[in-house]
Amino acid sequence: MIHHVNNEFGSVCLTVEYDKKSQWVFYQWKGFIRMQDIKTGYNKIIEQVAENNAIAVLADHSQIVGPWNEANEWLTKDWTPRAIEAGMFYWAINTGNDLFSNISLEMFLSKNSEGRYKVQVFEQLADASKWLSNRVMLDPTPKKAAQLPNSSQKELPNSSSKIVEKKTIGKRL
Repeated sequence: MIHHVNNEFGSVCLTVEYDKKSQWVFYQWKGFIRMQDIKTGYNKIIEQVAENNAIAVLADHSQIVGPWNEANEWLTKDWTPRAIEAGMFYWAINTGNDLFSNISLEMFLSKNSEGRYKVQVFEQLADASKWLSNRVMLDPTPKKAAQLPNSSQKELPNSSSKIVEKKTIGKRL
């Protein structure tokens, strides 16, 4: 089932759905997103992760316009722990060309990549999907965050993606 989150003007700013075949939650942001949209939308994502026992999330940020870094503290301190508790372990993010959105993502990830889940940033949705498919297929029951060592979880880079470590994401801004 596809879920939509509308902004204050009634336009769809987020689409969320569980992909049963791939066994992940897919979401796609569109346009300029405000703090309330972000809270409503990311709470819907957690709901879908928990409801479907999903360990993986595929994100499409390619259509975001403008910054959203005002939500970074809430995402880091509130949303991420709840998403992990709900079962999220793998997160693939497809970025777009919007400089301000990419800076917001970089700021979020720089404060939020402490090994409690594996995240990878891509420039193409197909590459993000492929990486996530491999993770789900190879490790369908990953260890929960409490069982992980305190070190950061890292993936080997390939030609289409980069490792997310403390202060870097896929493409340098």
